Amino acid sequence: MEIFFRLLLGHLLADFTFQTNYIAAWKRNSRVGLLTHVVMHPLCYIPLLWPYLNETWVVIGGLSFNGWGSIAIATVLHLLEDWFRVDMVNRGWPDNILFYSWDQAVHLVVLFIFSPIRTHPLVNQWPLLGIFFVIVTHFATVTVYFIEKGLYGGEYPETEEKYVSILQRLVVWMAFFLPYPWWILVLAFILISFGRHVLTRRIDFSVTSVLLGNGIAIACGIMTRFVLNRHLL
Repeated sequence: MEIFFRLLLGHLLADFTFQTNYIAAWKRNSRVGLLTHVVMHPLCYIPLLWPYLNETWVVIGGLSFNGWGSIAIATVLHLLEDWFRVDMVNRGWPDNILFYSWDQAVHLVVLFIFSPIRTHPLVNQWPLLGIFFVIVTHFATVTVYFIEKGLYGGEYPETEEKYVSILQRLVVWMAFFLPYPWWILVLAFILISFGRHVLTRRIDFSVTSVLLGNGIAIACGIMTRFVLNRHLL
């Protein structure tokens, strides 16, 4: 699973952390923009998987694919899926939570298929922590947006709201790195403080953003405690 989780981290970085609002709009209106976005994926995969690239990852139909070949095929398939989504949206298909979920599911299935699950069963801590980091920050932002869009046509959050929410979720997640019982006390303090901040309406956070965003951060925090306690590094 080591290679799969490194691929997953690379995917999340390229599809969320490094996909700015500008790139997201660019890829929908330009083939160059789409190619630029897709090329970011192997640029993230290769550094993360450098020690494993010359190994055989999978054998399909009697053909062996090493890391380089597997990443190349995964990149081409990513391009085809993204091209399909962009084309369908431009034709009038609703770009809703279902289409977003389908898109991410296809990408993850491709990465899983081209990962040598059995040859590298152990997992280091740092790819998992990196995955949690991206989920808490940019993945949560995009996911909450699509859910709000489906519920009541919510707009993508303004810059201040977006980054205040990211910072707040990040602090909630990082509280779980503290030893017991301090992480519980710090987490309670953060949530209470943020609740007061929301009630003052300095920034108009939606209920969905507050509940789902913090729920994602807490879930990742609980999994982080499990990872740290297993001493996998």
